[in-house]
Amino acid sequence: MTTVEILIALLLAICALAIVAQRVRISPPVAFLLGGIVFAELPGLKDFRIEPAQILMIFLPPLLMEAAYFTSLRDFRRNLRSILQLAVGLVFVTAVAVAWVFVSIVPGATWAAGFVLGAIVSPPDAVAATNVIRNLPVPKRIITVLEGESLVNDASGLVLYKLAVAVVMTGYFSFADASAQLAWMCFSGITIGLAIAYILVRKFHHIRDGSIEVLSTFIVPYSAYVLAEWVHGSGVLAVVSAGLYVGWHAPTIFSPKLRMPAEAVWKMVSFLLSALVFLLIGLEIPALMKRLSVYDPSALAWYAFAVCAVAFAVRFIYVFAMAYGMRYLFPAIRRRDPYPAWQNVFLVAFVGMRGVVSLATALALPVVISWGVEFPHRDLIIFLAVSLIVFTLVIQGLALPWVVRKLSLSFDMSILQEDWDARHTAARTAMVRIEEIEKADGPADNPALARIKSHYQSRLEALGDGPNTPLYPTEGSSVSSHPVIQEEHRLWQELLTAERQAVVGMRHAYTISDDIMNEILRELDLMSNRFAH
Repeated sequence: MTTVEILIALLLAICALAIVAQRVRISPPVAFLLGGIVFAELPGLKDFRIEPAQILMIFLPPLLMEAAYFTSLRDFRRNLRSILQLAVGLVFVTAVAVAWVFVSIVPGATWAAGFVLGAIVSPPDAVAATNVIRNLPVPKRIITVLEGESLVNDASGLVLYKLAVAVVMTGYFSFADASAQLAWMCFSGITIGLAIAYILVRKFHHIRDGSIEVLSTFIVPYSAYVLAEWVHGSGVLAVVSAGLYVGWHAPTIFSPKLRMPAEAVWKMVSFLLSALVFLLIGLEIPALMKRLSVYDPSALAWYAFAVCAVAFAVRFIYVFAMAYGMRYLFPAIRRRDPYPAWQNVFLVAFVGMRGVVSLATALALPVVISWGVEFPHRDLIIFLAVSLIVFTLVIQGLALPWVVRKLSLSFDMSILQEDWDARHTAARTAMVRIEEIEKADGPADNPALARIKSHYQSRLEALGDGPNTPLYPTEGSSVSSHPVIQEEHRLWQELLTAERQAVVGMRHAYTISDDIMNEILRELDLMSNRFAH
């Protein structure tokens, strides 16, 4: 099969697997992973491979950019302690634990090779975590912590990985050199990301074409990643810092006319890249298993079980120790942030999906080391990394919706108050401006202003004097989640559908042209999007 034919086949596979995932109600990443394993035996796909470095270069920047862009900087800062405990502390502890297990159970294994495996599997993946929890009723703070962890821990994991591989390749380790390299990677990555994002924010108003505006939002993550990697910095931190900066300034530099098409394009690209990533993981598994035929199957199963069990257990122990131990030892932390509900802590501990970063770094392992011998246990390290990816995506991914349903999660209802405050303030501000216009125009009748004023009066009446708690609070709970407002939205959708059918019927009867139909449909679609909740 040619490259074009393979690409078409992969796109068809993504569509089919996404439909299957919806029908059987499983997480899309799980469906794509399992589908990749099945499709790996098809002619043409059997030998299809993408270089590991290209996997990181192609897929990681836009996926990280999207996750960082929609991350609340305020919530990120509020939860910075928890995020760093997971993204730095847990990565290091997991790497040490996995290295110890590897050295203990694999004959002839060295600590350097063990740390290579530990660094590969220690960071949970932003793409996997976001795709698995996105549509589940999870409290906002849990999502903020998990996404923040996944954004930052890729950098700490990749630093450990590079240091461990260097030790295996050279047989030499210097704490001073490692510390200096870590400091440079963090400093250069963050600096480059902020600099590129600053240039976009400052110069964006010079762009006059909508298509170029959308394209420029893709240039930022790729240029930040490539430039940071070129100076041996952290491409991950460069993209994350750029995404946070652009996301903070986006409301003032992006026009409403741009935001709707840009959001649609980014959603499509994010879905496609995420699907391809998990398909590629699945495609790698059958070929890897053939290369491991020299190992005893029972030994491989034992190695995989031990690594998965330790990585799973370490995360649980560490998360609960940090959540309750730190507050017990330090009263100041406990006063600022009281003990969380155990159910919420359990969910943070349970969600630790591995994905594209672990796969790419495993596949990028050198074949030989500096003095010409094979990289020790290379195929076994790759197998164990893929085993943990499959375990976290399939076992934990399939169990996660059930776990969320069984846990009585504690939701922060202050989010409802924030939502009501923002909507009420915006409407009241508009009413004040209407009154100013009325005073400036004098007593003259203005039908347009009267209609607009009636709209805002109705909106304020609907908001009432405070937020109403929805029957089933979720991460996206807002004033619009109230059953009465939901019923209003349903009625609007029904009426808009009737309008749409009438207009399309006139086009089918050749009463109006396609241009008129499309113009009216765009207006109806804008209204429909407004009431789509």
